[in-house]
Amino acid sequence: MVMDKDDWYKSWQVHLEQYLKAPPRTGIFIHSYFPKLRSSLEIACGSSRDSIYLAKKGVKATATDYEGRIIDELKNRFNHFNLQYKQADAFNLSFADNSFEIVFHNGFFIYFSDNNKIFLMLEEQARVANTIIFFVHNRLNNNLVKKFRELAPNDPIYDIRFFEPYEVESIVKKSNIKIKNMKIYKFGGKYDVFYSKRIKRIVPNIIYPFREYLIPRLYQLQSWEETERVCCVIRVDK
Repeated sequence: MVMDKDDWYKSWQVHLEQYLKAPPRTGIFIHSYFPKLRSSLEIACGSSRDSIYLAKKGVKATATDYEGRIIDELKNRFNHFNLQYKQADAFNLSFADNSFEIVFHNGFFIYFSDNNKIFLMLEEQARVANTIIFFVHNRLNNNLVKKFRELAPNDPIYDIRFFEPYEVESIVKKSNIKIKNMKIYKFGGKYDVFYSKRIKRIVPNIIYPFREYLIPRLYQLQSWEETERVCCVIRVDK
């Protein structure tokens, strides 16, 4: 399920522009719930659009990926004084203990079928940050599962593992990290329509600027069957 570096780099090149055109939903979600956030670490950053968003919001953001060619290209393309790029191994992060307020990744654990590897990565993330936030694709959304299964034979980036909400909780609790508290949120779905520029013609101007606060909360009103991903927020007990 895990792609080697060459396959990941090739898929990254194919999908990069598509990812950059999409709204930075993860960055918006994080900033909405952590408006006073000062530092963040993104693992498997891909396009790094979410770290770019957070950096522009005043967060001292670090974006990492295990493929050095990706990091080099992102460094050359994007430049912001609050944003740092670094090649990193998710199993052995080259950062001191408690270097960041949060560590996050979107759709990273979906490429690991072995829970023991996820346990190891969670331990390393708990070492470097006070809060872990991760997003995985939701198995309860049948339409999403069907779509990915259809696309996977021709594109390995869609060959992923899906998770149910209870499964996410179970994996975290079975890991060796010390948990102060854990919350599960719904992420992605029908309310993403409000990110569309076209919606501005319909929604009153007084409401439109607040969509980045409202959309992450509107997600919580939809059913799990309509929800794209499971978001897990873990506050680590140091």
